[in-house]
Amino acid sequence: MMRGSFLVPVTFALVGAALSATAATAQLQMQVPPPQPTQEQRYGFNAIQREDLTAAEARLVAQRVAEPNEPAVLLNLAHVYTRTGRADQAEALYRQVLSSENALMATASSRPVWSHDLAQRGLDRTRSIAAR
Repeated sequence: MMRGSFLVPVTFALVGAALSATAATAQLQMQVPPPQPTQEQRYGFNAIQREDLTAAEARLVAQRVAEPNEPAVLLNLAHVYTRTGRADQAEALYRQVLSSENALMATASSRPVWSHDLAQRGLDRTRSIAAR
């Protein structure tokens, strides 16, 4: 009989310790923000490099809601549209970049390039593809 009465307090103590640990873990999880996508992920660089244009388009369309005038979003989405045969949509995005402030941007080669230069090259390329 002594044995049974000894187990009860120990069991409650262990359950209490487990609940405290769970509460502490939950509190820590609430304090740590979820990881944010990298710039490469937000702007579709990784998916474009993998030639996964469907994933790139989905990522860029979603990012465009958050950043409707971000040149990296517009230029990469225009690139995807050009590669998938939607020249009219690509041209509209290139024109949007050209009508906004010129921004210095990093490229895959890490060489800085102006957004207007990229947009003009993209627009020229899209026109030449459409003329074929």
